[in-house]
Amino acid sequence: MANTDDVNERLTSAITGTPQTLPDQRRQFLGSLRERVLLAIRVKDLDNSRTFRTFETHLKDFTDQTALINGKVDHSKMGPYLQLLAQENFAFTLVNKPETPEEPDSYALLIVSRTAVDQETINLLDIYPATTQATTNKPEKKGFFSRLFHD
Repeated sequence: MANTDDVNERLTSAITGTPQTLPDQRRQFLGSLRERVLLAIRVKDLDNSRTFRTFETHLKDFTDQTALINGKVDHSKMGPYLQLLAQENFAFTLVNKPETPEEPDSYALLIVSRTAVDQETINLLDIYPATTQATTNKPEKKGFFSRLFHD
């Protein structure tokens, strides 16, 4: 007699397709896994003026990688990123599946590796923090004794 578990698994697999590993994580990371993400830009960060400048400056740090673009994000926001990727001949895939998230906290653009890198920090603005010009250009304050003995 045939094993009924195998028959049920085969029927289920035929109806629903091959089971996928970590489906929630794949939805969140545009079809990829968290362990493969090198850089991420959230939808809400697209409005930040520093985001595009930082991305443009550091895109060359990720040669031989692939970009995943959230196809449900407003094209007026994603247009400059798509133009830059095309201009730099950077491989990208537009992800526009029904389950692709489009909330402000979801990802608009990911740079992913073919293999696992398991990078702890992936947010663009966290990896490349802003440098403040105001604090670096301030003259050094001199103390009381410095003025007495060195002026």
